[in-house]
Amino acid sequence: MVIREVSEEKWERLYEQIVKYGKGAPLSNQYDVDMNCNGVEYILKVQPTQDRKIAILQAMEVCPDKTLGFKDYFLIDEADVLSALLEILIYQGAARRATL
Repeated sequence: MVIREVSEEKWERLYEQIVKYGKGAPLSNQYDVDMNCNGVEYILKVQPTQDRKIAILQAMEVCPDKTLGFKDYFLIDEADVLSALLEILIYQGAARRATL
């Protein structure tokens, strides 16, 4: 898990996009945000807080199996990779990353 504090000017847009484009479960503060980075699909599990902080709990790389047509998932829990994915999400937003 990696936690970042987000500046006031970026927080409103980021929070709005996470709530709009992320998938949340009932009674949960966690959202699943889809991200495509350099042609690789990821699902980020993020949790925003009231004090302009966001935590990325883990991420999953979606690995399509072209022979059977199924998808396989690879769990990412290394702090340095999570940190990089979170920085991309903060910098470019959830809306843009979900559509690339």
